[in-house]
Amino acid sequence: MTWRLLALAVCMLICVGAGAATAADPFARLLAIGGHWQGTSDNGRIVRLKYAPTARGSVLVETWQEGTAGETMSVFHRDGNRIMATHYCGQGNQPRLVLEPGSDDDLVFDYLDATNLADADASHLVRLRFVIHDDGSLDRIETYRHAGTDESSRLHLRRVDERDPASGHGS
Repeated sequence: MTWRLLALAVCMLICVGAGAATAADPFARLLAIGGHWQGTSDNGRIVRLKYAPTARGSVLVETWQEGTAGETMSVFHRDGNRIMATHYCGQGNQPRLVLEPGSDDDLVFDYLDATNLADADASHLVRLRFVIHDDGSLDRIETYRHAGTDESSRLHLRRVDERDPASGHGS
């Protein structure tokens, strides 16, 4: 009987430890935003995003304006000890970004390099930041660089029900 209690105590410690590691894992925070989101851009345009885990939870795919001519995507994944993002831009380039160390609720990806970038002055994504709020909302802030000048825009997003026709995500 004593060995069973000891085994149960060890199992509980392992489970509690694993939960703490997951809570502090920034990739787990990214996966937690999975679902459909809607927000308004700085210029008043309604924007819809979908975050979908794939590859057994090892990748998170962000899709903008799913099913429209303006659809773009970003893909988030681990690369050893770092977390990477590749943004497949409507401009035809693919910036790669790396998650910088920070808090669980403020995830900042900074520019590493890009494929298919015409030259260093061509417009491209150089920073992507997610601020996860206690109320369940999400700010997505992106910074583009063009000819040496940075310009940022913010989307304040709220979850929407994918089955709700008003959300633009109908099944």
